[in-house]
Amino acid sequence: MREVERIVIPLSKGTRVKSLCWHGDELVDWVGGAKRYRLDGTFVEPRISWGYRFDRAVALPDCEYVVIYESLGTKGLLIRNGRLLRELNRSFYHAEAYEYPVALSRLADGRAVIAHCPEEYCKIEIEEVETGRRLTARENKPADFFHSRLQFSPGGRYLLSAGWVWHPFDTGEVYDVERALAEPKSLDEIWHLKIEGVHGELHAAAFNGPDTFVFAADAEIEQSPLVGVYDLTEGRLVSLSPVAEQVGTLMPLGEFAVGFFDHPKLFELKTGQVVQRWDELASGRENSSIIWHQETPTPALALDPANGRFAVAGAEAITVVRLG
Repeated sequence: MREVERIVIPLSKGTRVKSLCWHGDELVDWVGGAKRYRLDGTFVEPRISWGYRFDRAVALPDCEYVVIYESLGTKGLLIRNGRLLRELNRSFYHAEAYEYPVALSRLADGRAVIAHCPEEYCKIEIEEVETGRRLTARENKPADFFHSRLQFSPGGRYLLSAGWVWHPFDTGEVYDVERALAEPKSLDEIWHLKIEGVHGELHAAAFNGPDTFVFAADAEIEQSPLVGVYDLTEGRLVSLSPVAEQVGTLMPLGEFAVGFFDHPKLFELKTGQVVQRWDELASGRENSSIIWHQETPTPALALDPANGRFAVAGAEAITVVRLG
């Protein structure tokens, strides 16, 4: 796998891209008022100004529903077809330190759902997007886990949380969504992704198809970075390979994955080798859900693993790279 196409979308002087989500072959800055950037270099001006400190966005593929939020704050907005549906909130507890937990998906019957932590930092709730009806209401005391970087698997079978536990220590949890809807207490079970060969922190994870995920971790505490693949259906480690540098945010692509720490890099998963890198593109130094120490905010990224492409916003242009 290599880069097969690159598109550079110039930005007007003074333009700052605040967020990016794919909508077909367009890139949308939902935080910036739904400004649309087309691959031919044209754009559609923003339609609204939200007037708050929002800096990130997640969206369903059809962009019917979108959430914009302040990554190190407590406030988010749920948007339907470009209009405000309702406000979202999370607990203040250490909210200034780690990324706001939120993800969108659809159930098998087509209902759009949102996973977030509206009341407690350690308690995920799954709700109907349209009505706000809570589908996982429960009274038990949740385990002490700081949920963050929530992600549904393609098809919505699993929900991943790449967060942390005190003191702090990066780790993750994976939940079966169908089971969670039938047994809400299962969202409070702790697995900590106990994977043979991984004794340090799990810094990042992302789904690689409907039932496997790729992760970046340390073999030992604060040393020997690794990249691995785990099969949830079979409950086993598929591969685990040392890497020479930190991986960061992940975009899995079958036997490969792009890591975005510092600059995008294409890793071969079975060997851990970097087969291509884009040192000319700055993609931030995010390697944890805890990002309050970063001097420079992570630039807007738009990941599209289904179509093998990613976009990185810079000061003068948005660069789109397609792999094949």
